[in-house]
Amino acid sequence: MPAAIRAKPCPYPAAPEDFRVRVAAQKRARMRSRLIAATQDAYLNGGPYRTPVIEDVIRQAGVSRGTFYKYFDSLDEILAEVGRVVAGEMLTTYDRLFAAIKDPAVRIAVGPLMAMARAAMDPRHGAFATRVDFVEFLGGEDPGALIVRRSLTEAKNAGALDFDSLDAAIDVVIGATVEGVRRICRMGALDGAYMRELTAILLIGFGLSRKRAQSAVAEAWQHLQQQSAVLHWWKRVARV
Repeated sequence: MPAAIRAKPCPYPAAPEDFRVRVAAQKRARMRSRLIAATQDAYLNGGPYRTPVIEDVIRQAGVSRGTFYKYFDSLDEILAEVGRVVAGEMLTTYDRLFAAIKDPAVRIAVGPLMAMARAAMDPRHGAFATRVDFVEFLGGEDPGALIVRRSLTEAKNAGALDFDSLDAAIDVVIGATVEGVRRICRMGALDGAYMRELTAILLIGFGLSRKRAQSAVAEAWQHLQQQSAVLHWWKRVARV
């Protein structure tokens, strides 16, 4: 009886299951990132008065509607995810920047200046941030308002700023910052004079002299430039 024939080992062994799973997960992550980026681009390209819809996103991403629904149930789901990322990044960045700032007035000035600088350097982010209601999509308080509330409270307790209503003060800072970002987005340029003046006027409204306000703004801008290495969106700019 002939000896049993031994099967030759395959020179190319089948890929382990975990490898295939990992590749599929990476592919899925890339497509989700592509759709998220397309959503942000749709906001940038859609104009100030038009809210993008799914057709805008799939056109921007170059995918079918069926592909979109494999990854997200609705446009709101993408907005919520982008909102969470933006909110987390915002809170982390402010905490890192504020750690080295002792002057409460300078802390207040950093926020509007950074928001407007990013709108010029990262227009997609600016267009999205000024048109999406973080409160609605995050189911909580606007991260910008949380930061401003904390900064204003510290400044008032330190006697640096003067106001009676914290809520009114928050609305003034947030409102002026959002409008400043919108203007920068429309101009498409980093207008240093405008940014400094808007921020100085905010501080003057809280009781600082013009000289003191301008000094705080100058120090805040210098601090941003010194910390630019930790801001992934920062682009080298000429003196503004």
